[in-house]
Amino acid sequence: MVLFIIREPLSYFRPYKTYFIAIYAFFNAFPISQIVLAFSNDASLIRLTTQAFSASAAIIATLWGLLVTKLYLYPEKFTLRFAFANPLKPTHLAYILYLVPMVSLVILTVGDPTSVDPSPGREAFYVLDNNYYRAVGLSSLLLSVAAAVITAFTLYSFIVLSRLRSQLRDREVRGALRVIARCFAAIATLLLFGYASASFGYSLLGLVNFACVILLIVAVTAFKRPTFLRAFLGLVPSLGPNPSVMRGDQIVLIYENDQSKITPVARFVNEGVNQQNRVLYFHSNDEASAREELSRNGVDVKHNLTKGNLRLPSIDSLYQGENLLDEEAAIGQVQELANETKALGKNGLRIVIDYSDTTKRPYQKFINHIADPRWTTPEHYVQVMMTFANRAFENEQTTLDLLKSKVPVIDLTESSDIFSRTVGLSHDEIAGQKILLEYDPLSGYEKILRSLATEAASNFERVILFTRKESPIHSAMEDEPGLKMFVLTSRVSYPKVESENVVLIPAFDSSLILDSMNKTIEAYAATPFTMIFDNISHQIFTVGTERAHSFVRQALELMASNRITGVFLVNYPAHDAKTVSTFENLFDLELISRPGARIPEVKKKLALTLG
Repeated sequence: MVLFIIREPLSYFRPYKTYFIAIYAFFNAFPISQIVLAFSNDASLIRLTTQAFSASAAIIATLWGLLVTKLYLYPEKFTLRFAFANPLKPTHLAYILYLVPMVSLVILTVGDPTSVDPSPGREAFYVLDNNYYRAVGLSSLLLSVAAAVITAFTLYSFIVLSRLRSQLRDREVRGALRVIARCFAAIATLLLFGYASASFGYSLLGLVNFACVILLIVAVTAFKRPTFLRAFLGLVPSLGPNPSVMRGDQIVLIYENDQSKITPVARFVNEGVNQQNRVLYFHSNDEASAREELSRNGVDVKHNLTKGNLRLPSIDSLYQGENLLDEEAAIGQVQELANETKALGKNGLRIVIDYSDTTKRPYQKFINHIADPRWTTPEHYVQVMMTFANRAFENEQTTLDLLKSKVPVIDLTESSDIFSRTVGLSHDEIAGQKILLEYDPLSGYEKILRSLATEAASNFERVILFTRKESPIHSAMEDEPGLKMFVLTSRVSYPKVESENVVLIPAFDSSLILDSMNKTIEAYAATPFTMIFDNISHQIFTVGTERAHSFVRQALELMASNRITGVFLVNYPAHDAKTVSTFENLFDLELISRPGARIPEVKKKLALTLG
C-alpha cells in the first residue's frame, strides 16, 4: 500500500502523500506486536513492542488529525508550530485539545510500566482457534485513555472532514473524503474493540488486524478517484511568466504610466489577500492615491486594511529616508516582516515596491541591490514585485539590460498588448472574448498564438492549452513560461500527469475534455486566464461535424465568464465554407491567418463594436 501511494500520480491528496505513507508505516507496529507475542517468551520484548504500538497509535492519530486539519484549511498553511504560535485561533485550539489524549497515551504507556502486563500467565481465549494463547494485559486506566484517543480520532476527523466536504464542489473529492474518513473510523473502532476484549480474556485480534488491512486497501483506492486537476493546476494559480516567479520569488515590472502599472499590481495584491497572505504595498505617492488606485481595480482596500491583510506604507519608510538611502535597512526590514508574518500564521508575505522613476547611482550597485537574493526566502515564503516607470531607465539601456540579466523582468511597454495591437484592439477589449482563429497551415499561425501567450503573461494571466503532440502549436508553445498544457493523445485511456505543466488526456473522449475544461475554470475562478483549443478540425475529423459543433458550443458555455478569453483554432482550407460558417456563428471575434500575411485579418468584430 505504501508503494502504491508513492507510485500513484493522480490525486487531490498528492501534496499529503507523506502523511498517508507515515500513517500506513506506523500501522505495522500493530501486527509486529502480535508476531512478537506469538513467537517470543521475552517479557521485556513483549512490553517494548506493546509500548511501541501504543506510541504508534498516538502518532497515527496525531498525523491523521494534522492531515485533516491541513486539508480543511487548504490553501492556508498549517503546522504544529503555527498552532502553538497562535493557540487562541479556533482551528488551532481545536487541534491542540485534540492532541491531549495522544500525549497522555504515550506518557502513560512509557511512564507507568504497570499499565502493560506481559506476564506468561496472562492468557486469552482466541475465539477463531477455540483455544487459549498468551495475551498482554492492559490496565483499565490505559484502556480509558486509549478509548479517549479513539473517540477523539473518530469524532475530530468526522467533524472536520464533514465541514470540508460541505465546502467542496468536486464530487469525486467529496466521495474520496467520505471513504477515507469512514475507513479510518472503522479501523479505530475495531482496534479498540480488539485490544479491549483481549484484556478481558477473549481475543479477536487476528480477525481485527485482517479487517483493518482490508479497510486500508479500500481507503488507499480513494487516491485514484479524485480529480488529477487539483494537483496539476493548483487551486489558485500563481502569477508571473517566469518559472522561478511562478514558484514565488521576485519580479520587476516596468510600466509606461500609472494606469498600466496598477492592473498587474492590483492582481498581485488581490491574489495575495485571497490566499491568506500578508501584503505590503510600498508606494511612491500619497496613501490616499494608492488606496484609490487599488480600490478602482477591484481590491477591497478598506476591508483588508481593517483585517490587517494589507498595509500601504511609503517607500521612504522602507529605506528610512528619501532617495533610497539605506539599502541594507530595506532588506533587513523585509526579513523582519517575513518573520513577523510567519508568527501571525499567514500563508506568505507579498511585497510591492514602487520605485516610480527613481534609481540610484552607481547603477551597477543599485541593480545588485535589486537582485539581492535576501529579498526572498529559500522556501518561497516571500514574493516581491518591484515596479519602475520606464522613464527611470531613459538613456540607460545598458543598466536595463543588466537588470534583465539578473532578475525576471516584465516590460509592459513592449508586450502588454502585443497580440491585441495586431487586430486593432486593446488588451481590455480582447480579454474575455471568444475568438475563432481560422488558419492556413502554411501561414505561420503559431506565431500569433505565441504573441497571445506573451500578452497574457505580461498581464499576469494564465494560459491553458489543449493541443496534440504532433501539432505545430505544441512545439511552438511547449517552452512558453507559465503555460499549462493538456495533450490530447490516443496513448492513454484516463488522465495522466506527464510533467509539472503537462497532462495527457484521451483525444477521443469529448466528455473528459469538457470535464477538464470545467475543472480548470473552477480552479481558476478568481482570476482572468486564456484557454486555447487546438483545434476544431481535429474534432470534426474524429467525431463528425455535428458532434464537434456540440462540443464547441458546450465548451463556450463553460467559458461564459468575461474573465476567460477563449481561443479556438480551425484549419479552414480543410473544410468547405458551409462547415466553417457553422462554427463562426458561435464566436465574438473571427480572425483569419493567411499565407504571406504578417498579421491576422479581422473577419468579424461586430459583437465587440456593439458592446
